[in-house]
Parts: sequence; C-alpha cells; structure tokens
Amino acid sequence: MKISAAILASLLAAPAFAADWAPEVNLENIAAMQVAVPSLPSKAGPRDGLNYSAAEEMLIKEFGITGITVDIPESEVIRQHQAYNNAVCFDLAFRQALNNLLEDYTSPTSALSNTLKSMGTAGTPTKSELKKARQKLLDSMNRPDARIALVSPFRLYQPQNGESIEANWVFHLRLGDKPFWAIVNRTGQKDAYNYGAN
Repeated sequence: MKISAAILASLLAAPAFAADWAPEVNLENIAAMQVAVPSLPSKAGPRDGLNYSAAEEMLIKEFGITGITVDIPESEVIRQHQAYNNAVCFDLAFRQALNNLLEDYTSPTSALSNTLKSMGTAGTPTKSELKKARQKLLDSMNRPDARIALVSPFRLYQPQNGESIEANWVFHLRLGDKPFWAIVNRTGQKDAYNYGAN
C-alpha cells in the first residue's frame, strides 16, 4: 500500500487545534503569569450575613444595632466552642458583653463611663444622665466606623490587660479611635466587665 506524499504530510503535520494550546511551560512563562489575588473581605455589617447569624440577630433585634462593622466569623465561634471548656455559650457571653458595655459605668475606663465623661458628668450619674449616655453610646455603636469583633488567639485586638482567651470570651469594640474590651468568663463564675485603653 502506497501513501501519497500529500497524505503523509497531512498526517505528520500538527493537528489544527494545536494552535490554541497553552504556551510551553518554562520558568519565563511562569514568571510572566498574573494570578488574581483574593481581595480583602469588605466590611460586614449585621445585615450582611457574613458573620455568626446569632450575633447578627442579637445586635439587630435585641439592641437595635444595625450600622456597626462586625467581625464574628461562625468558624471562630465553633472553634472556640470546641477548643475551650465552656460553661457559658457564645450567645449568652455576647449578650452579657453587650449588656455590660451599655450598663457598667463603675470602671473608670469602661465604654459607658467614657461616654459619661464626654458628656461632662462627674461623680455618680443620675438616671436621666445614664439614659442619655446609653443612647449616645448606642448611637456611637450604630455607625460604620464602629467595629465589634470576637478576639481569637494570635490575632489582632488582644486584650490590653492580658486576659486569657482560653479562660474568657473576649470581645473587642472600637468606637472611632477608642478601643474597648468586654470580658466574659467561660466558667460563668466571674461577672462580665469591660474596659478601655489607658
């Protein structure tokens, strides 16, 4: 059987689809490749669904806080539930932390005490002054430049007084340029408290 030169040439030639193949893999081509870098996550508010849903729901329904930036990933809540000895669950701890931030003025650096000072209140506040200060604090928390986060080990926002993440649920609140920490003991044997940076 004889094969004509034209048929032989067409069989030996590169297939028609070879022109669309990827370029040769070598160091030069690899170095020239551009790989898209994932962007940083955008700020997530309570209504964005990017955080632990119980925390978002609590902020909205119980405290009326919808504008704050939230950094409470569900994966971190689950990790801390599994990794540490918790008599107090996250939901209860978060509620206690928020209530403490809005009610405790006894610590001189607490969020409410700081708000009372900014209003010019000295000494023990009246019920009326407390009500106004709580509303002002809520208004400050209800802004996009405010941020609340669940603190995890080896991450930003570590508590200034060195409280252990293993022994406490630790929440970081930033109001403008002022940081605060709310601490809730995981055993439930100590009262929740909060303080600000000195």
